[in-house]
Formats: sequence, C-alpha cells, structure tokens
Amino acid sequence: MEATHTAVFLTAAFGVNDLLATVLSADKDYLRYVLLEKEGGNIETLRRDPDTRIAVGAVKKGDTFDRFLQEKTTNLNTHVRYIRTKYILIDPLSDDPLVITGSANFSDALTKNNDENMLVIRGDRRVADIYLGEFVRLFNHYYSRYVTTMQAIEQPKEAKAMYLKPDDSWLTGYYEPGSPKQKERLYFVS
Repeated sequence: MEATHTAVFLTAAFGVNDLLATVLSADKDYLRYVLLEKEGGNIETLRRDPDTRIAVGAVKKGDTFDRFLQEKTTNLNTHVRYIRTKYILIDPLSDDPLVITGSANFSDALTKNNDENMLVIRGDRRVADIYLGEFVRLFNHYYSRYVTTMQAIEQPKEAKAMYLKPDDSWLTGYYEPGSPKQKERLYFVS
C-alpha cells in the first residue's frame, strides 16, 4: 500500500490494523478509500490525510426520504451488520493491479491471533475491475449516509449542504488543483 502512486481501496469489517492505519494516515498525494463496518478504533488516525476518504456502514434515517426507503438490515450476523467483504485493491486501474481478498480481516485479531486465508491476485485487470466496481458501489452507498449523519451531528445547520444544488457550484472542488475531488475526477476519468 505504501508503494502505490495512484489509489488504494480497503474494506474493513472488524477495523484496521495499526500498521495499515499508519500507512493510510501518512500524507500522500494519491487517493485512499476505506470502507468500515463501524466507527471507532483508529478512525481518527485514518482521517489525518485529506486524500483518505472514509465511509462507515449505516442505514438512512431521520429525513422525509426515510419514510419511502424503509431500509433495514437482515440481522443475519451478530458481529457484522453492513460490511462483511474483506479486500484491498492497490492500483486497480493500472496495468499491474493488485487484489488481496479472502476470509482474513485487516484487524489486529487477524494479524496477531487468527488463522485465516488470503488470495493475492496480481496483474489481472478483469478481476481488479470487478472488485473495484463492487467497492465503489458499496462505498458510495454508505458514504452519503455517513457524511449526512456526521454533518447532522457535528453541524446541524450545515447538514442541508448535502442536498442537491440548483447551480454548478458543486463542481468547484473537482477542478481545484490538488484537491481530493480533483484527484478522484482525474483517476476515474483517465
């Protein structure tokens, strides 16, 4: 993860090991996406670099749209409600993508105590593309819920800023040199 120059994508059902969190929190000039089951642990460490985007599992609650969605979890698992997938994608849109996936979680328990399985797939652009598509689908689904919830808690008056704007002012960040949004636009378009 530390050697990449384009992007890293990580799902973490049971938290992020401190070693991985240290790499993800270092100020780098590329994008990192982390999809967590829940807040806690070392999430503040992960937030240090503005190029690291974080989403946390949640259902949408508290607005009029909620009446129509009626989202709920299946409650089939007592330990994980939202994010069960476990994979890291490193440079997935490059000519030499790396996909790490399996039963292993990227938590302290895995790295110190558990006996799990991992599969490392290198250079298979089709596999990387499939995993990236699924990651982006899940990340975007939970990101909007997470950001809206965080804004409502931290800045209730500003929470309405998440709603659609009737003009093109929402585009500004995507063209601001060096901003995470600009990096995202260039990464996914090129």
